[in-house]
Amino acid sequence: MQSQFRDWGDVRVFLAVMREGSTLAASRHLGINQTTVARRIDVLEHVLDVTLFDRTTRGVVPTEHATALLPYAESLEQAALAFEAEAARGKTSAPIRITSVGDKTFGNIGQVVADFVAENPGVNFEFIFSERYIDLTKGEADIALRMTPAISDDRLIARKVGQTYWTYYAARTYADKHALPDAFSKDMEDHRVHLLDHFPSERRNIIRCATVNDLMMAIETGQGIGPFPVHVGDANPNLVRCFDPPPNAELPVWLITSPAAHKRPEIRRFAAFAAPRISRNLKTMG
Repeated sequence: MQSQFRDWGDVRVFLAVMREGSTLAASRHLGINQTTVARRIDVLEHVLDVTLFDRTTRGVVPTEHATALLPYAESLEQAALAFEAEAARGKTSAPIRITSVGDKTFGNIGQVVADFVAENPGVNFEFIFSERYIDLTKGEADIALRMTPAISDDRLIARKVGQTYWTYYAARTYADKHALPDAFSKDMEDHRVHLLDHFPSERRNIIRCATVNDLMMAIETGQGIGPFPVHVGDANPNLVRCFDPPPNAELPVWLITSPAAHKRPEIRRFAAFAAPRISRNLKTMG
């Protein structure tokens, strides 16, 4: 049987379902109706004459055919995005504005950007490193990297790119002079606890820090103890863990774009480029 496949749009829907785990989540990611997503998958299965997903009450489960086709679909995605980027080459475009609380906190985003620019020299970036909440829906930035249990705003296009854990750290010099706590507690005994301004706490012995750099400086210089993601704290030779990550210390890492920004081909291309690299970096650093 000769395949009649010729629609990149169906592959784009296939990739969304593979990544999101259900037709409902894929529809939200793509900004289209769930019925349309299901129909496009049915069409693709008919054209290819294979079953791509087993339907369950919780979503869909990729078949062996779907798993085998995934790398080829991703190659088509990169080719389509490269096609759009080449078509737009020479046009003046605004820089891609990325916001996060820091570079190393999110899988060395600076190196990811540098690698992307090396392959796409016409694309420029601006960085907004801030603990302040930057509102993508108001156009304050194009892409955000955030550590949070979930993304509550359904308007945003969010892709989970990894997961990390947090625990408390102290400087080695501080640990030499003080008995460190061996478990998470509300008061952390009599230690001075340093926390970022937006981090909620009922502790009585808190010293607030405005930025991640402020927090790191306080802990590195032996002013007390404070929390960091393990891929940040463990990588710092001046710090030691107070204890292993406590229960429920998981922190998903999200790459987020606004619907308006997602319309720009260079932003879609960067998101597709960055997501697997950030994920790999987080695993390596963790």
